[in-house]
Amino acid sequence: MNFRKELIWALLVALAFMAVFGFAPRLADWDPKKDDMVAIPFYVADASGQAGGPAAMSVAGEATATDVSQMPMPFGGSLVGISIQVEAARTSGTLFITPTVNTVPITTAALTIDDDPTQYNTTTFNRGVYTMTADQRLGVVWDSSATWDASTTPSVHATLWYHVEDVN
Repeated sequence: MNFRKELIWALLVALAFMAVFGFAPRLADWDPKKDDMVAIPFYVADASGQAGGPAAMSVAGEATATDVSQMPMPFGGSLVGISIQVEAARTSGTLFITPTVNTVPITTAALTIDDDPTQYNTTTFNRGVYTMTADQRLGVVWDSSATWDASTTPSVHATLWYHVEDVN
């Protein structure tokens, strides 16, 4: 019984030591390499009632949709995919998700939620088709004629997949 307590205590001390002295892996220690894949999530809290043209989606984790709507890319590369998840399946109409570079929509890369599929969708692109240079900003705009059941408040989650190609 005492051995178990001592072992647990030793493990806790070791973990604390690693965290304090930097032996644990951290995001800040990421050393990007050519061919790394980066996922950039975007979010809209309530997609019902969207009208009047495309609106920017917020980078996931931001408090409101007006905080941050673009992510500057520190490395050149290519947009290679998009995935969408809507909290509740739509009942009619269409939801459009369009990636942007420096706020300019890439309309040929748009993805939809409509009659099929009604809640999830993905697409991929070949590397080199939708390229960016370092310091360009990647974002997402959305537009919708879709409607949802009145008992839902449909959030929309979109993830852009970026292939790192130009690492200094």
